Amino acid sequence: MNGTGQSSGKLLNRLALDGYAERLCAVRVASDAFGWTRFCGSLSLVLVVMLFLSGAFLMFYYSPTPGAAYDSVDFAQFSVPFGDIVRGVHYYAWNLLLVVLGLHLAGTFLTAAYQAPRQFVWISGVLIMLVVPLFIITGDLLPWDQKGYWTTQVRNSIISSIPVVGDLTLRLLQGGPRTGIVTLTRFYVLHCLFLPSLLVALIVIHLHFLAHRGLSEPLREGKTDRGCIPLVPDLINRWLLLFAAVAVVLGLVSAYWPAPLDSPADPTDSAYVPKPEWWVLALNQLVSIFKGPFMFIGTAVIPGGLAALLIALPFLDRSPSRHPAKRKTVMVLGVIMLILLSGLSLLGYIEHFMTPRP
Repeated sequence: MNGTGQSSGKLLNRLALDGYAERLCAVRVASDAFGWTRFCGSLSLVLVVMLFLSGAFLMFYYSPTPGAAYDSVDFAQFSVPFGDIVRGVHYYAWNLLLVVLGLHLAGTFLTAAYQAPRQFVWISGVLIMLVVPLFIITGDLLPWDQKGYWTTQVRNSIISSIPVVGDLTLRLLQGGPRTGIVTLTRFYVLHCLFLPSLLVALIVIHLHFLAHRGLSEPLREGKTDRGCIPLVPDLINRWLLLFAAVAVVLGLVSAYWPAPLDSPADPTDSAYVPKPEWWVLALNQLVSIFKGPFMFIGTAVIPGGLAALLIALPFLDRSPSRHPAKRKTVMVLGVIMLILLSGLSLLGYIEHFMTPRP
């Protein structure tokens, strides 16, 4: 052992952490744990950590009051050194996270990695996928700009259409008849405290089940010896290298294309019509299809049914094989759902971005 290793060993011994360190160094994982087929899982964790770090930086300058929120975000982005890059990383990371989580979910579905004994690995992953949009919903209002304010108004109307719990949920979130200082404070607390705690708990649960149930076997027949690599330092070093590469790429993107910041919110400007984000185009189109008393079908029944179907999938798919060609019924249903969601998103894009407004 070299001098550095001896020093670190003495420090761990004095902190009574040497036993934990030895057990951690003894952990070995499958050699394909960081391969291309599982790349999205590692990238998702990179983006989550990056969002937490960039968000913590922005919190130092943010003031959660309608009179100061916009100015504090403007100051953090345009006056603080590297503030535009940090806010840009925060903005682009959540966009990329939604894409990566979707690809991760699709890859798991394609290979049926949710089958026994990994049902709860899948369920915890789906719950993570459902929690991430809540960060976006609460975070959009925080800059207190026109787009964030009026987008929140649209979402409030969608929430209020949910039967039984809609009005109560809206009152809890809004804190009054209008979107104001209480709403902003509650969204800020949810965005920076409660939702991160929930997400961390879900990630820990996901990794717990993954560690105990193991990674799914490759679909290629005859490949029984996968090999193993140590978690520390091999896998951790690869993850840190990926983190550095993603940070550089997102930093460059943020430098050339800064995160958008609209004009300050004007609650009296009811003529402002916000354009939906790409990830919610399908839901917005469902709201356009089911109007009036049937609005709850597009806002609660269909999205809730789809979420419940995803969670129950490991118990519904009784296919004896994990190969896609031998799970034709499940694959056909998955393709149909993908086509429907893509079609709704395309219709929503045409309606909101290509159709001229009077």
